[in-house]
Amino acid sequence: MFNQDCRCKRTKWFPVFYGKPAYEKISNFIIRHIFACLTSIAIWIGIQYAILDSLFGSDQEYLAYLQKSIPWKAGMGILYYWLIILVYYLLIYYRNMKISLVRESELKTLIREAELSSLKSQINPHFLFNSLNSISSLTMIHPEKAQEMIIKLSEFLRYSISNKDENLTTLLAELENVNRYIDIEKIRFGDRLQVMQKIDPDALELRLPGLILQPVIENAVKYSVYGLTGQTDIELICKSQPDVLFITLRNSYDPDADLKKGEGFGLQNIRNRLRIIYNRDDLMAVQKEQRVFEIRIVIPQLA
Repeated sequence: MFNQDCRCKRTKWFPVFYGKPAYEKISNFIIRHIFACLTSIAIWIGIQYAILDSLFGSDQEYLAYLQKSIPWKAGMGILYYWLIILVYYLLIYYRNMKISLVRESELKTLIREAELSSLKSQINPHFLFNSLNSISSLTMIHPEKAQEMIIKLSEFLRYSISNKDENLTTLLAELENVNRYIDIEKIRFGDRLQVMQKIDPDALELRLPGLILQPVIENAVKYSVYGLTGQTDIELICKSQPDVLFITLRNSYDPDADLKKGEGFGLQNIRNRLRIIYNRDDLMAVQKEQRVFEIRIVIPQLA
């Protein structure tokens, strides 16, 4: 349908164009234009000769000159015809190229949005599965904590749903959601989980991809609380510089703990989303050193 519509529009704008060279044999293309060229020249010379003959019919010398000039006029007509054809096909090519570029840009945008939507939709089921398991356990031993956890979980999911169609949000909104997640985890782990936040006030209004901090905190909980027996400290630092938001998360971990090596699902998800949104692969770094696990994220501020 798209090609047919475009062909109809091009036919209106370019009278010499009623077929596509890309979809016909080259021999047919050449024969068609040779026939059109000869027909156009014959009509042009015929009309011109009839007009001049009616005006200067009594001048035999001029009529003789007019007849001798027919080959020269025919040659000029052929030149003009092919120049006009060349200009028209250049315009057609330029128009087709613009249409192709627009369609390619729209397709890339649709693919990008679909990939981002897919990545964001994978976060909630992953976290929801762990939370429901905890609620199931708490209903037997601490029903009141299970109720509190359900309320916190509903608030967390409400934010996730409201942010589903937005690529960027403020750091303030994202921190509020992170605190909901931390409250849920504290119900599970109590005083074992301590999260310290050092937030630059100037950074609160900076923008970052929505639902990106929670998987980072969740990864820290996995490496610290699950891997250590005592109290664990998680430190979240957010600083601002002109047009850049710096996020650093540190947590202690036991290198001998039985945890899956390599980047987990959450961190890989974040890396992919940063690559899609900012078209860069260097915005996230992970480092393990002296029993400290550190994640550094750089968020450029889009204009």
